[in-house]
Amino acid sequence: MSGDQERLDFEKRYASDTVEITVLTGQHTGGAGKAGGAILWTASADVLAYRDENDSEVTESGRLSWLATDEQRDTWIHDLKPLTQYVVRARRATPDPAEYAKYKLPVPDLSHHFALDEVVERDVQNRFLLGWRDQWIRPVSMSTDIGDFELDRAFGWFSGLITRDDGDISVTLAVDEPTVLGAETCRASFACLQALVADLPGIDARWRAFAAEKLTDLANDWQEDAQEDEQDEAAPEAPITADTFARRIRLRELSIDADGSMTAYYDDDELFWGHVILIEVAADGTLGDASIAG
Repeated sequence: MSGDQERLDFEKRYASDTVEITVLTGQHTGGAGKAGGAILWTASADVLAYRDENDSEVTESGRLSWLATDEQRDTWIHDLKPLTQYVVRARRATPDPAEYAKYKLPVPDLSHHFALDEVVERDVQNRFLLGWRDQWIRPVSMSTDIGDFELDRAFGWFSGLITRDDGDISVTLAVDEPTVLGAETCRASFACLQALVADLPGIDARWRAFAAEKLTDLANDWQEDAQEDEQDEAAPEAPITADTFARRIRLRELSIDADGSMTAYYDDDELFWGHVILIEVAADGTLGDASIAG
């Protein structure tokens, strides 16, 4: 596909009419991506809140998107900074229902997504957006008998550590919905963590056995590949058993959603050359799958 065609396809996703709005950017303003054989990058910046073309205060989060070339990667053209106000000219997203129907997907709500055409004014000091920024950066923390947790608003979770004799476990807890800026909680996910910690040795053992059941054969394949690559004349290593696999891996991270589903991340002890082992757990505790990543 040519760059011209990519631009045409991009334009189809947005209205033709331009509006002038004042935006407060989020913490992520320098991201971009391109899929497959694309020539152009789709750059984007999060929007925390904005004043629309009618001077109405909008507190729903959104996004600005635009296209850039390889040569424009240093600043992505507009050089937007985090948590900063800008007056911009932009066009609202107009998702095509037929496009989503082709993939049997619901049409997303993109009411607050825009194509960015021009930055009109930089480092604006709108009072409403200043107040919203102050609330956004205000820290929220939670001290418990399990550990201390601090809110990361950009990701919508509280994060903290559980201390164990064999190493700390990093934990993320999903924020309760709906949220109130400055008063976020994670009661649902924390309740799941409490139940898990009450029987962590037993649950950990069950998870490790499940990972071993799913991945021991793959670990042996990786071991054989490593020996072939090294072309070592020494005696081959003994096959990895399920018991050995389960003993070697260690729980290092845990991510818990508000509905009780979670993902456990295990250190592989070089069984997969440093890749992380993921175990997906349903809200009712059912083990879904074990895989490697990273």
